[in-house]
Amino acid sequence: MNMIDKDKVFDLFSKEMENDNLSIDDLMKDPLSKIGMFVKLIQNHEIFHKKLNQFLSKENPNYDIEQTKNASMFTVYNRAWFYINQIDLTDKNHLDAVLDFKKEPFLSILEKVLQYFENIEEYEKCAKLLTLKKLKRNIQNY
Repeated sequence: MNMIDKDKVFDLFSKEMENDNLSIDDLMKDPLSKIGMFVKLIQNHEIFHKKLNQFLSKENPNYDIEQTKNASMFTVYNRAWFYINQIDLTDKNHLDAVLDFKKEPFLSILEKVLQYFENIEEYEKCAKLLTLKKLKRNIQNY
């Protein structure tokens, strides 16, 4: 059996980035990347829980499914918050990123995360999420 050489795989990315003079750090400074990470974290979390529920319904393990879901939601939603909280609406590049990002799934993800933080009474986070949601929705309606 042939094993994949992980160093060769990573070399593909590093050579491409060297050619573009772009690093992972540079990429993560981009506001579109931050919004993308925010959205992708929540989407992947939802997919994970659907697949986990399918698996657990067949296996019937002896553990608290709801407690596991709550713990993973806490972790994922707070990590997603880390990215979206870096969006500064007073910065033109950040504002452009919010305006340029696809309406969906951005609005529906903002709503889910807003509801989550509202349920655990993190109202300062809700204020920023609501501002982003209103801005995106109002701009899209023009």
